[in-house]
Amino acid sequence: MKTSSISFRKTVMLRAYHIMNETGKEWADCLRKAWQLYRINKEMHQGEVTFYFEKKDGEIRKATGTLKIDYEFKTQNQPNPKVFTYFDIEAGAFRCFKIENFIMIEPARTPENRAAAVLKKTPAKLIRKRFKFVKTK
Repeated sequence: MKTSSISFRKTVMLRAYHIMNETGKEWADCLRKAWQLYRINKEMHQGEVTFYFEKKDGEIRKATGTLKIDYEFKTQNQPNPKVFTYFDIEAGAFRCFKIENFIMIEPARTPENRAAAVLKKTPAKLIRKRFKFVKTK
């Protein structure tokens, strides 16, 4: 049976509700995690992403995955919103994890990200750093 397309907002809300039921955390925290899963899904359609999640045995796993592959799916059904499925680059196969076990995305180490981190600092902090640098000379 084919299902109709589910909007991304509905998927995010379903995931947040499931995380709240499974973990008992506050709605805001669950919604934040659900939006992170949405963003990682979007990024995986663009290329490779490194992220962390907790395995069933309690071990923290670092995984590199993508969804930018040529693959013919066997069914037309919508994916289960309770699990996140990705293609593992290291294993060369599809893997999945429970959405409540997602921990974080590893930030990319690019010059643009480093520059953005510097710009996020307030001008007062930058002035103090500059003052200390000038004072030591």
